[in-house]
Order: sequence, then C-alpha cells, then structure tokens
Amino acid sequence: MLFTPLQNQLKASVTKTATGLFRAYGAILFAEKPWIGSLFLLATFWFPNAGFAGLLAAITGMLTARLLKFRNLESGLHVYNSLLVGLSLGAYYTLDIHLAVLIVLGAVLAVFATVAMADIAWRLGRLPVLSLPFVIVALTVTLAAHSYGTLSRYLVPLVPNEGLISPFIDQLLTALGSAFFTPHPLAGLLLFTGLLISSRYLALLAVAGFLCGFSAYAFLSGSPHPDLVAWNGFNFILVAMALGGLFTVPSLPTFLLAMVGAVIAALVTSASETFMLVYGLPVMALPFLITTLTILLALTHRPASDSLQLTLDAPTLPEKSAERARLAMVRHGEFNSIPVLAPFYGRWEVYQGFNGKHTHQAPWQHALDFYIVEDEQSYHTDGVNLVDYYCFGLPVLSPVGGYVVKTLDSLPDNPPGQVDLENNWGNHVVIRMPNGLYALLAHLKQGSVCVKTGAYLQPGQQLAECGSSGRSPQPHLHLHIQWGEALGSATHPFHLTTVLHQSNDHSSTDSPSNHTTHADFKLFSRPTEGERIMMPKVDLALVESLRLSVGRKFCYQVTHGNRSEKRELLVTLNLAGQLRLTADSGASAAFTSQDHLLAFYDRQGPKDVFLDTWLLALGLMPLTEGELNWNDQPSMQLLPMSWKQNWLGKLLRPLGGGIDSRYERQWDGKYWQQSAQHSLSLSLGQQIKAQSSVSIEPRMGCKRISINSAAGNLEATLLEVGQKADAGIPAWKIKA
Repeated sequence: MLFTPLQNQLKASVTKTATGLFRAYGAILFAEKPWIGSLFLLATFWFPNAGFAGLLAAITGMLTARLLKFRNLESGLHVYNSLLVGLSLGAYYTLDIHLAVLIVLGAVLAVFATVAMADIAWRLGRLPVLSLPFVIVALTVTLAAHSYGTLSRYLVPLVPNEGLISPFIDQLLTALGSAFFTPHPLAGLLLFTGLLISSRYLALLAVAGFLCGFSAYAFLSGSPHPDLVAWNGFNFILVAMALGGLFTVPSLPTFLLAMVGAVIAALVTSASETFMLVYGLPVMALPFLITTLTILLALTHRPASDSLQLTLDAPTLPEKSAERARLAMVRHGEFNSIPVLAPFYGRWEVYQGFNGKHTHQAPWQHALDFYIVEDEQSYHTDGVNLVDYYCFGLPVLSPVGGYVVKTLDSLPDNPPGQVDLENNWGNHVVIRMPNGLYALLAHLKQGSVCVKTGAYLQPGQQLAECGSSGRSPQPHLHLHIQWGEALGSATHPFHLTTVLHQSNDHSSTDSPSNHTTHADFKLFSRPTEGERIMMPKVDLALVESLRLSVGRKFCYQVTHGNRSEKRELLVTLNLAGQLRLTADSGASAAFTSQDHLLAFYDRQGPKDVFLDTWLLALGLMPLTEGELNWNDQPSMQLLPMSWKQNWLGKLLRPLGGGIDSRYERQWDGKYWQQSAQHSLSLSLGQQIKAQSSVSIEPRMGCKRISINSAAGNLEATLLEVGQKADAGIPAWKIKA
C-alpha cells in the first residue's frame, strides 16, 4: 500500500510522456488526437532504422524541453521538430552509437531553435514556425555528417514495382509517407487512414493538393523521376492542407488558394532540387515552408473579409474553425460589421435606416436616425415647439468605448420644419474607437455636450442630449461609424447589439424584477425605417441564478431512456483563461457571461447527451427582464440523433452546420420557464426535430431540464449546487 501513491505518480508520468510523443507525431499532419499520432508513429517503423532514430530524437526533445521548462509543452511543437530531425537522419544513415550521438545533439539544438524561431515568426507577422527549425537543424547536421567518417549510409528499400493500388494513388501514398521519411505506399496508407479519421476535409485537401502540385511538377519538368516525386511530393500535400484547412477558415476561395499554393510549391520544389542537389543536400520540407510562410505573410497585409479568414491566432482542424466562423456569423451577423450599443434609454423608432431615401446615400449610407413615436406622432400637443417632441432633451449615450476627438455644441437648435444647411451635422461628438474607426453622434442639443476632447468614454456613458441642430427638420439622433476623424468621412457598416425589438406593450408585475416586456432579443440588429428598439434591462435575479463562477458544481439526477444516474457539471478555467462548463465525462463547452448575455460555444470532448441537452436548452441566453423570444443556431452536434441520422449529417454536412432554434421565456410566478423548438434540415427530405425545456429557479439555477426527440427523451433534475474548495474559497453545498 505504501507504494500506491508512487505507482500512481509513475503511471501518470508515463501517460503524460506517451501523450506528448503521440501529439508530436500527429502534429506533422496537423492531427490533434494523440491516438492518431500513435498510428503515425507505427507507420514510421515500416523502415525500423528511421523509426527508432525518430523515436530517440522525440524523447530527447521532450526531455530537453521539460528540463528547461519551456512554455507550451502541451502543443508538442518542440518535440515535433526534434522528431523530424531524427527521422531525417535515420532515413540517410544507419543507426549506431555514432548516429545516436548526432541525433541527440540535433534534437537538443532543434528545441532551442524552435523556441527562438517561434518568437521571431510571431513577431514578424503572427506566423507559425511550422517545421522551419527542423529544416535548418537537419541541413546543419547533414552538412556536418558529410565530414564524419564514422557514419554508414542507409539505403531505403525500393518501393515494389508491382505497386499497391494504382500508379497515381501509389505515388500519392508514397509522397505522404515521405513526410515521415518513410516513402512507401503501405506506410502512406496508414498515414492517410489516420488523416481521414482526424479530418475528412484535410484528407480531401491532401488528395487535391497532390493532384495539382504533381500535375504542375510533371508539366514543368517534362518527365519527373519517380524518386523525386516520392521524396518531395509531400510538399504539395502539406501546402494545400496548411493554406486551405489549418490557417484559414474553409471556403471556396481558401480551397482555390490551397490549390494555387500547391502549384507554387511545385515550382519551388523544382528550383530547390536544382540548387540543393549541387551540394548533395535533400530538399526536405523547404518548398512547403517557403510557399506557406510567404503566402501567409502576404495575406496578413490584406483587409479582413468573410471569404478569406485567417486563423493564425488559433489554428485548428478545418471542421472546428468552420463551426467557429459559422457560429460567429450567426450570432454577430455580417462579417466586419462593427457592434455598437443603442445610444439611448427607453424605446426609440428608426426615422431613417441604412441607404435611407433622405440623406443616407453613399458614401454615408451606413447610418441610423432615431426618434420617439407615440400614437403615430413624434410630438404631443401641436408640435410647434421643440419641447413638444418626445426625444428632445433626452440623454444621448456613448455607443462605444473610446476617446473623444472632436465636439461641438454651440449651434442653435432649429425650430420644427427648418434646417441648417451650412452645418449639416449640427452639434456633434466624434469618438475614436480602439480599432481606428470613429463613431459620430450628431444633431445634439445646443449646450448639452458634457464630455471634453481627450476624455475616454465607457460604453453607455452619457455624453449629450438629443437636439435638432444642423440638417434636422425635427429633433432626432444621428449615429454612424466612419473611417476618418473629419466630418463627412465615408461610413463603415455597423450594427446594434443586445437590443430588444418590441412587438407589443403588455406588461406584468409577477416577475421578480417587477417588469415584463414582450420582445424579440437580438444580438445582431440593423433595424429598418419604422422599427422600434430599446435597450434591455439586466435581470439581476436571473443573473444571480445563472452565475457560473469558477469551481461552481451542479449535481443532477439524469434519466435517459431506461437508465437513471447521477451526473455532475463543474465550471473550470483553462490555461488560456477560458471559462468552460465541464461534465464528469470529460466533455466540455466554453462560455462567456456578460451583462446581458450567457452564451456557450466550442463544444469539445466525447459524446455526452446530458451536457448537450443542457447547452441546447439554454442556448444563447439573454439575462434581461421580460418575456422574450429569440433565435439561435447552435451546432448540429448538440441535437440528439440516431446513428443513421448522425452519419447522414456527417456525410451531407462534412464541415458541420447549425440548428434552427427558436426560444421563448416567461415567468410563471415561481420559475423562469424557457422552451425551445429545434429543427435541422438535411437534404433527401430528412428533417430532425426536438423540443427542449428548462425551469430556472431563483438563486438555485436550472432546476429541471428535458429534451424530447425521435432519438429519445432525457430529463434531468437538480439535486444540489456546490462550490469546489480553492485557496481562500471554502467548499459548500446546497440541496435543491
């Protein structure tokens, strides 16, 4: 029994080491799962000499990185470059004690080179370092090996003449194997299998990239030698995968970019062979690096667009980046549109919207005018005086955070029906936003501007009052985002965020907040003429009930089919500072909790119907007062499906998709009752539907959660809420 803690510690250390090694092998073909990396490790032992040399280098690199306590060890980047150094040496020299010493030295050097070059590449243009340290170190040790008389050349066995499948497929698989210095179709087949399991889209890019690159290479060289294609053809594959699937969001433009990159890699490969063979050096991954890094660096200098989005900050598998981009587009609307808050209290109507027929024409077409209308009129009494107008003199709030760069409030307000054509914008405030754009609020009341040039404004801070100065026939508020500081600069697309589109005016006093407004909540809103919007009011009781602080634990009794069990959810904080709701199964989802909103995203881990039900039932949840309706499109992986539906969905939507979800919430006197209808339409007439519901109890949280679908029903009842102990934070539990 005394040895049990030591045994557990040793077991954990071995598991961690093995996982790190597998991640390093998987990283060569951008696979994330460690067990996929174990397949890649197995493939390298088709030629044991190279396999053992690579394993020795990988272990050396891992021990060096851990001994020196370099950061980001979990990424496997340090081990990945050391591994490639070992594989390259094992492909050209017989493994013996002399080569082993050279491998160890090269692996250590690769770790230092990786750390240094990763920092330089990031500073240069947020670029990935990829296998650049490997190429530099491998060429260095290869040049050094030329002068060592103690090393014996190792001849890789020739690929059998009879082939495996077909000439083209054999060439593809052999080239893929050469990425691990194992140029054999059977090794390549094992690698392609792991790649296909990891990401079908990357597998597609690999095939298409090799086809384009090989075609260009054959066209340029006339009749390429098979050995050159076998050893260097992997460059076409890696370029296509990197440009089309890993460092960009998948789309038709990025697919075409990947194919162009593969063709360029063919040109660079031909040039590299001519130069490197003069010195007896292998080309290795040099064409891949030159092509990929050059194109990525160039792309960082182009304007952002929805058709070609880079993922340099968080590269991941294309299926994941596509889902992130889709969810961001659904929730935040038009790509590159600037989110701003409504600049007022209460309910206002749009007087003139984007491309308005009066004054909102190019280059000022992206603008909104607001006023207040009651009983189809913007004024009471006879509307002769400015004070008769409902919006005149009301507070104007800053829609963004930023510095005040220009103000004017000395112009008189126009009598109703008159305009000042010499000063179109009237009294105004210009705010410089952190992104370099400027927000303009115009037609303000004379003498009402209460902020000074140079002051920093918080979103929602009062800056003036609504007036009727400038080109303003009646009191109203003008808002737009523009490119420059000067008045009259061209406008930029923007949208209102976290606003209510009110549909009727009934109210109730049964809610804990003593206020209810039936409305549609919208995270992205670009209202048109005649639409009425208002800023929501935070429901503090609801915020407290759904507080997901670090260490908060929820215990449920879950019934799914004929099975009943206790399940736990825990709020965790990862190393990247990301809050996640983590189930006891290991499945998790990230979330953000702001003043008006609780939103879940980035579902990871194994299948977990309970967690998926929890996420789907809450959805994108407004934390605001009133009876609300809203729409969302959560990931299709959250929807309960039969195995046939699941495979059909993966086949028809390889990059994932969203569920059409419509939510409703109201207060019944004891609980907030939230229900939703979910629908996923597939081709071939397939439609998957489900209904979810959740009862939210004040202070306790989600008391009951359920989902009903053709794939089965699930019900969960809260048993207790607790807090996990931490430094300075005591543990506690409350029975539900």
